[in-house]
Amino acid sequence: MKKKQRETPIIQEQLPETSFLEGLDEEYLNGCRITQETIDYEPAGTLHVDGVIFENVSFTEINWPRSEFVDVVFINCDLSNADFSRSVFHRTEFRNSKLLGVNFAEAGVRHTLFSDCVLNYATFGFSLCKFVHFENSSLRQADFYESELQAAEFSACDMEEINFSETNMAGVDLSSNRFESIQVTIEKMAGCTVSPNQAMAFARQLGMRISDTE
Repeated sequence: MKKKQRETPIIQEQLPETSFLEGLDEEYLNGCRITQETIDYEPAGTLHVDGVIFENVSFTEINWPRSEFVDVVFINCDLSNADFSRSVFHRTEFRNSKLLGVNFAEAGVRHTLFSDCVLNYATFGFSLCKFVHFENSSLRQADFYESELQAAEFSACDMEEINFSETNMAGVDLSSNRFESIQVTIEKMAGCTVSPNQAMAFARQLGMRISDTE
């Protein structure tokens, strides 16, 4: 049986370019491209974004909890300190973007890519990450406390002091990522792949002494 892969955004080839407010219709933003803009909009209710590309856009500490993003791409954007708690992301991509301290707590994040992003201090606590791929990104001190990781991939990321406490790590491959210290729940590490050096780091965290003799 062929292994299921992450689905990519389905977006029209030729999108009309508009401003955020001009494209917004009663908290719905559909089928457009938004570039070179600063957005500080506070929705009155739930925001729905579908089939949109944001490029070189700065979001000013937006509070968009319980929002919905489907087939959306963020390129060279600054979303630092945004509140996306309890939001839904489906077939979404974040590329070369800054997401310092972003709040994804209790969010449903499916078929989503974070590539060449800065996610230091980001919060994914109690979230569902299904077919989510983090690549070449910084996740220093990011928080995945009691998250649900299903077919989640981490590759070539800086994961120093990341928190996976109470998260089931079965099927997660950490071997290509960089860290000296991370937080995990040892009882939930069965089935997680690590490199030999990482295994030694875990052993030291457990207070074990490593001997170089056979």
